[in-house]
Amino acid sequence: MLLKDLSQSVEDVLPEPLMLLSGEGEVLDSNQAARRVFPSIAEGAWLGDLVEDDPEKVTESFRLWLRKRSLVRGLVTLVDGNGNRYATYGARVGSDDGEPAQVLLRCEVSQSANRRFIELTRRIAELNREVAQRNQVEDLLTAEKEWLRVTLHSIGDGVITTDTEARVTYLNPVAEDLTGWTNAEAQGQPLLEVFRAADEYTGEPVESPVSRVLKAGAIQGLGNHTVLTHKDGREVSIEDSAAPIRDSDGGILGVVLVFHDVTEARQLNAKISHQATHDGLTGLFNRKAFEQRLKEMLTSPETKGRDHSLLFLDLDHFKLINDACGHVAGDAVLRALGPVLEHHMRQSDMLARLGGDEFGVLLQNCPPNVAEKIAGTLQQAIMEFNFAWEGQTFDVGVSIGQVNFSDGGWTMVDLLGAADTACYMAKDAGRNRIHVYGSDDSELARRHGQMEWVREIRGALKEDRFRLFYQTIVPVNAVQASLDGGVPSHCELLLRLYDTERGLISPDSFIPAAERYDLMSMLDRWVLEAAFSRLATLNCADIHTCAINLSGSSLGEEEFLPFVCDLFERYPVSPERICFEITETAAIANLKTAQHIIGTLRHLGCRFALDDFGSGMSSFGYLKYLHVDFLKIDGSFVKDMLEDPIDRAMVESIHHIGHVMGLKTIAEFVENDNVLVQLQALGIDHAQGFGIAQPQSFDDLLAGLTGEAGAEI
Repeated sequence: MLLKDLSQSVEDVLPEPLMLLSGEGEVLDSNQAARRVFPSIAEGAWLGDLVEDDPEKVTESFRLWLRKRSLVRGLVTLVDGNGNRYATYGARVGSDDGEPAQVLLRCEVSQSANRRFIELTRRIAELNREVAQRNQVEDLLTAEKEWLRVTLHSIGDGVITTDTEARVTYLNPVAEDLTGWTNAEAQGQPLLEVFRAADEYTGEPVESPVSRVLKAGAIQGLGNHTVLTHKDGREVSIEDSAAPIRDSDGGILGVVLVFHDVTEARQLNAKISHQATHDGLTGLFNRKAFEQRLKEMLTSPETKGRDHSLLFLDLDHFKLINDACGHVAGDAVLRALGPVLEHHMRQSDMLARLGGDEFGVLLQNCPPNVAEKIAGTLQQAIMEFNFAWEGQTFDVGVSIGQVNFSDGGWTMVDLLGAADTACYMAKDAGRNRIHVYGSDDSELARRHGQMEWVREIRGALKEDRFRLFYQTIVPVNAVQASLDGGVPSHCELLLRLYDTERGLISPDSFIPAAERYDLMSMLDRWVLEAAFSRLATLNCADIHTCAINLSGSSLGEEEFLPFVCDLFERYPVSPERICFEITETAAIANLKTAQHIIGTLRHLGCRFALDDFGSGMSSFGYLKYLHVDFLKIDGSFVKDMLEDPIDRAMVESIHHIGHVMGLKTIAEFVENDNVLVQLQALGIDHAQGFGIAQPQSFDDLLAGLTGEAGAEI
């Protein structure tokens, strides 16, 4: 049997490449699609010429194909001139009466179900016209029917054909698997009895595809959320289309329905959609979904003018569980608390994990008094929650900030900020409390002002509006000589924020907000980068010691030390010229980390000064654990030492201890000559303050060293 015997009919039936091969692999015939995809084939060509795999796989594939009369996936892959890859499916054809065995080969490349369906529909109609015209040629008709049967058995989509009365005339094997009906059982049955499709969400049966096609006279796609019920009751998500089968005169002979299983794809899409809006640890809504819901409540006409409430929950002492038992235990607490909190939610409420140990609750259409009761219930539920881990039992508390709102005067950012601030006020008041936001609350107003500074700080970092200043530090016994040189041998770098309307802003205004909202490490990095870049590019040889302040946040940050080491690699700045100033409070709070940072950077050649020394409770006790070079005596003792003998004694004691340990001392807040005289009498090494020198622009100083005019701010 040769394909050419089937002529135009077979070629037009299928869009997929087909070849007839001898048992040895010679191409005996091919359809039009095969010749279009593989122009090089002709009678006498060999399958091995088109294969990209090992030739032994060709031989093994033929062994598989010659044993089966149904299509079997081969081991070889064909490649066309454009680099497209085709899987091979082969089956033995011909009689068993001694004639040479031949192989029918089908080549398949991925394409969408709709495109295959449209092409298949057209081919089926063409085939029906050929059958009507050539029913006198029995051998050809038999061949065409066999070809169609093999094709419909081979494709990966379910195919059902019906007559114009919507009675089933054919099911291919995939359709049999998806419906649970065999082709024989389905013959003559109403389509809706065999193909039971319904809406995935409502469960309502879908309109008969045949009825829709007959009404429209054109291809019809069914809904995107269609499920097919198997004969045994199982449900399968499908995508499907239906089209008319026409005769040569355009009359409708029936309908063909093509569909395929998309259950796995829909489950994956649903999973991705869920992950986008839910927290992976607790299964609660995440911050993104929470903020979207809040934004809708603030803008929707349906919710405006009604009472709502926002609760911000922050677990108390959660860090103790993480520190004592590890983060695995902390995660277990958060997972267990989710159902505890959900149990007290109304149907209209929304509970979300906002991050870390923080949760948010949106109480829609909820009067303030009811919201306070719900907040109290949540607080009580968490208090009654006992967590046990490896023999240890932990009690968990919660601080709750509550903001009631009813009109459109709030923005989402302001509302979240107010709730966060109210929550922190609950913590400041002793933890495990509820604080309700009030517009006349002075403490809330102060914290709101800090939030404004947070925005100002972020904007200044982005717009490069911070400025470096310096203040000279002089030897107590050579004050005037040090100042006469013009360029300070020893200075401390200070930070200012520049505003176009307010001018230069002192750090006293914005540093508290930076410390409260964890922005200090960002400021430290800006100062270090700016200082190193300036010291490296300008002639600053006369500046022997440049003191740079480090915050407690930086001392507790693992990435800080590599950042500083990278600065020394990127800029030609000698470590001996850099002196890092740390406060004793920050050093004690991060003692191990501080010791490591001090030790590493001192090994490079850097020096360290302990700032504000004497202000802490355990200054002398911790001093021996911190290897520093300078003690900066806290200015609160220095400025009043003339009037207060205790302050003078503290200055003298700190200086004495420092010298015993081999450290130089620096007195801060030296505001007049009388204080300076007392410091000289005590033997203090260095002095700093407005009585010595006012802070000056560091850029102006460096510009002067290069002969340029100071840059205007």
